[in-house]
Amino acid sequence: MFKSYPYSYRAYGLSIASQIPVTGFEPAPVAEPDVVIRVGEVPENLGNMVNQTAFYQSTANEFLLTTTKVGNIYIVNGKEIVVQPAVDPSDNNLSTYIVGMAFGAVMHQRRLLPLHASTVIYKDKCLMFAGRSGAGKTTIAAALIADGATLVADDISVVDFANETPAIRPAFPTLKIWADSLQHVGIETKGLTPVQNESQKYYLPVNSFSNRLTAIHQVFILLPQNNPGIEIKKLTGVDKFQALKKYTYLFRGIPHTGLEQNHFVLVNQLAQRVPVDMLMRPVGAINTEEMVRAIVNQLLINHHESE
Repeated sequence: MFKSYPYSYRAYGLSIASQIPVTGFEPAPVAEPDVVIRVGEVPENLGNMVNQTAFYQSTANEFLLTTTKVGNIYIVNGKEIVVQPAVDPSDNNLSTYIVGMAFGAVMHQRRLLPLHASTVIYKDKCLMFAGRSGAGKTTIAAALIADGATLVADDISVVDFANETPAIRPAFPTLKIWADSLQHVGIETKGLTPVQNESQKYYLPVNSFSNRLTAIHQVFILLPQNNPGIEIKKLTGVDKFQALKKYTYLFRGIPHTGLEQNHFVLVNQLAQRVPVDMLMRPVGAINTEEMVRAIVNQLLINHHESE
């Protein structure tokens, strides 16, 4: 049945069969896929659409992304991604939308919790760094990996609640990182694949990658601010909930779809079971050495407080 799917991958704990190459995903053999990616026609509109922005429509089990840049992508039941491309199917721009928004929709449809965050295992602790685009999630992850950390997920961290402790599903062994951040950690862009055509952001393969479900020890919310120096503030109660809710990936696709209650329950469970700190840093270039020192110090403080 799947002979027409020449590409197979493993990401977010799912087996994926695809008719088109997906840059960044880890190739892996697939017997029975959890998700298929195929080329085909997609609907112009969702018949029972309840949520809409300029670029997408959504229901509890359908998501339709429409772009003039790469084409249209239809995601249904967390199991199928149908691509009607406006570009060559191997175009990096198309892969960017599949790896990002399409799989974000897949995770919501599967009733999981995707956060806009990068996650690493550092000093035997699973640390998640959440924040908006440009907050420094990947830069911090790269700096920690250079200091011996292991990558779990970059940019989208999917929280799984199957066990007592919330855990991150392993994504794929690749960072999507800006050229200036690469330069900061001493890596050249030569030979790296751009995330999008003519972009200064690149796919960086990572050798140190965990392919196991990993329980979360700590969440850091990264917040650039105009004040000098680094400040870390422990969040409690409703502040924890609101911070995690704010950095839910593709959150605007949830309202009015029937997914709100599931999302509320998952964010509340994460807020109750995992410590969350706000890590505020100066706007501009990141001083990774200073950030790493601040993170290590905070881990020590949190450890002593928990004893």
